[in-house]
Parts: sequence; structure tokens; C-alpha cells
Amino acid sequence: MYPDDSGKELATVLSYLAGRSLSREEIWTAMELPRSTYYDQLDKGTLITADNLRVAAANLGINRAELLTRYRFIDPEEITALAEEIRGAAPLPQASGNVAVKTAQSTKFSEWGPRQDAPPL
Repeated sequence: MYPDDSGKELATVLSYLAGRSLSREEIWTAMELPRSTYYDQLDKGTLITADNLRVAAANLGINRAELLTRYRFIDPEEITALAEEIRGAAPLPQASGNVAVKTAQSTKFSEWGPRQDAPPL
């Protein structure tokens, strides 16, 4: 189960997922917002939207689905159901000729570990 980060500061969550400390300027740049709009939305409490998170995640190289799930724009069970549906979906199309089709190995969540190149929190 993904943690619910909806009550946490956006800079903290983005920094954690990016694996480094992000400045406010890096955040509004990643969100493709002018500085004034960033602070205006931050003051009004309207900064954390699905679209803003999607854009920031794409620009920071963060998994968009994970970020949207952490802020509960996507229910974690929906992600699990979709992953299972994709895994059990229709078989891969057969390659024509003598071309080999290589499939990706899935890794169980329990087998994951911390990135060795990531700085400590």
C-alpha cells in the first residue's frame, strides 16, 4: 500500500521521489508555472492538482502514477488492478519471421530495495 502523502508538503514529497533536495524554483519550473502563479496557488491551497503533479513528475523524471497515487488522485487499488489486468491481458503479438520477442521480468515489491546511488534522506 502506498503511503498517503496528501497531508505532506509538495516540496518534501517531490524531493524524496526525485532522490535529491529540490528548491522552490526547481519545483515551479518543473510544474511549468510562473513564480507568481506558483506562490498564488500555494497560498490559496490550489497548487496540488492532478495536472500540476503530472507535469512536475514528467519534468523531474518521477513516475507519474506513483505521485498521483501518493496524493490520492488515483486509488492504489486501481493501480494494482490495472497492473494485474495488463499482466494477464492478451498475449504479446507473435513476431513474424525469425525475430525473437523478449519479455520484461516483473519484480515483486518485496524484492525492491533502496537505490545505491540515492543520497540518504
